Amino acid sequence: MNCLACTHPLDGPGRLCPGCTRGLDERLADLPRQYLLLGLAENLQRRRTGDRGPVAVVRDAPMPLSEAALTLRAEGGIVTVLEGWRRQMQAARGWGVPAEGGPYARRVRDAARGLRMSLEWIAAEWDDAGELAHGVQGLAARCRAVTEPADPAQRARLLGYCVAPYGDGSPCGGEVRLSHGEKVAGCRWCGCAYPSATWLGLHTAQPEHTGAAGAGAAA
Repeated sequence: MNCLACTHPLDGPGRLCPGCTRGLDERLADLPRQYLLLGLAENLQRRRTGDRGPVAVVRDAPMPLSEAALTLRAEGGIVTVLEGWRRQMQAARGWGVPAEGGPYARRVRDAARGLRMSLEWIAAEWDDAGELAHGVQGLAARCRAVTEPADPAQRARLLGYCVAPYGDGSPCGGEVRLSHGEKVAGCRWCGCAYPSATWLGLHTAQPEHTGAAGAGAAA
């Protein structure tokens, strides 16, 4: 018998070869992370401005929208695909309908985990294993096309490290990156946004510049 995903001959009874099983497992494990990364391109939060010291940043500001990210994170995207496969798998095993509800991020995580927990059975016995592997592979590729563009020119450019106060008042320190074609950079950690007018201030507020200025003053 051949693998239902790649069609290579199997060494024994089964539905998926070890390579396709491993690839399916890795993609299912990564999809919850991809869902969160897509949120960086779909920041719909209300703009709030304020004085944050050397750089005027925008806390929870809206980033330019990515239609692909919106589609993947909405109903009909990642959560719908994974939950649909999980329901289909559980029905094939004679199990009841899985519990679904709550925030989408949790639903994505639960559906992916449910499929991974049955991966041994899927690879060995499920006749729909090949379609599942292809579906998850395509879904993962669509996510990575947004979060990890193949063209280096389209990857998010590092502008510096976030200087907005966070927690105990010390600088956040998260990476501030600018996505291709966008005019507002964002901190990957705290969510602060940096419009183009703040980039020079961000640059001069970086530790290497403030440290050099302090050393010069001390001299």
